[in-house]
Amino acid sequence: MMAEKQNVFEELLMLKENSYSPYSNFKVACLIYLKNNDQVKGVNVENAAYPAGICAERTALAQVYSLGYKKHDIKSLELYTDSETLGSPCGVCRQVISELVDWSTPISIYNKNGFQLETNIKKLLPHAFQPAQLSK
Repeated sequence: MMAEKQNVFEELLMLKENSYSPYSNFKVACLIYLKNNDQVKGVNVENAAYPAGICAERTALAQVYSLGYKKHDIKSLELYTDSETLGSPCGVCRQVISELVDWSTPISIYNKNGFQLETNIKKLLPHAFQPAQLSK
């Protein structure tokens, strides 16, 4: 694994410990690197009322926008899932990413074994529902 990806992986492993996942015991962590070298963190937060939980990707993206950043400020999205196989964003997260992140922004996916895949939202959700489709 490249040194940079190894460093990100180690950060994600530490961050995943902040996950609140007492029901699934499936920890997810997301780091969003900004072009100004800041980073925004997110973890999954579950709730006994399952639909009330929120995924790590949406936690991090909500913070990005809350801090006043926009899609053009995002350098990369790094995602860790507590899995032995390739984990990837759920459908809801893919839709949110498609609207809040530039389509060419790199998305790196990691699991328990380290870096697995670099992709982007265009590849993960090629036929996303777009704001323009709301036009009458």
